[in-house]
Amino acid sequence: MDTIKLKHLISRIVNQKDERAFSTFFDYYHTRFISMAMLFVHQHHAAEEIVSDVFLTLLNKKQKLLDIEKLEGYMFVMVKNHSLNYIKSKSKSKDHLMIDDVKDYLTSDYVGAEESMINTDVVKALYVAIQKLPPKRRLVFKMVKEENMSYKEAAEILEISERTVEVHLKLAIQDLRLLLQGFYEEHRKIIPISKRSFLMLFL
Repeated sequence: MDTIKLKHLISRIVNQKDERAFSTFFDYYHTRFISMAMLFVHQHHAAEEIVSDVFLTLLNKKQKLLDIEKLEGYMFVMVKNHSLNYIKSKSKSKDHLMIDDVKDYLTSDYVGAEESMINTDVVKALYVAIQKLPPKRRLVFKMVKEENMSYKEAAEILEISERTVEVHLKLAIQDLRLLLQGFYEEHRKIIPISKRSFLMLFL
């Protein structure tokens, strides 16, 4: 949501107690906040709890929101911080930094019996490889490649430079590309596309 529209919505919520404005605000950001929280906690119910706390915090400090220049980025950072606090409070390990199930990128044109089996295997292997990435590298990969965030958006949320985001993403792709190259070489006789096309399907 652009800054002007967001500030206008907040103004209506703060100054007019406009329930429709709040509904619009909630509906627009709820799913986005959930997706953000899921970058840190694997359980959807935990993400829901975190996001509920974030909305409550925003409502409690709504008078101050209009003074925040980059409000949307501020809210996503708040989701991140609440997520990290949740993990800390539950005394869980860093394994909570999970990636959602890897998408099946192979098109139906290629899916036969053998290809379907290979597709399942490569998705499993890729998922495991993503899980083994260093936590911040994993987050950057998820944000940019799956959540379609820009380098700038990811950088603001993670409080790192855009250049650092670029480096993390490049390293993540290098790691995953090595895995996929090995998988392709092992199964090249029954994968009906070139190595380059195969890699492009995933990365």
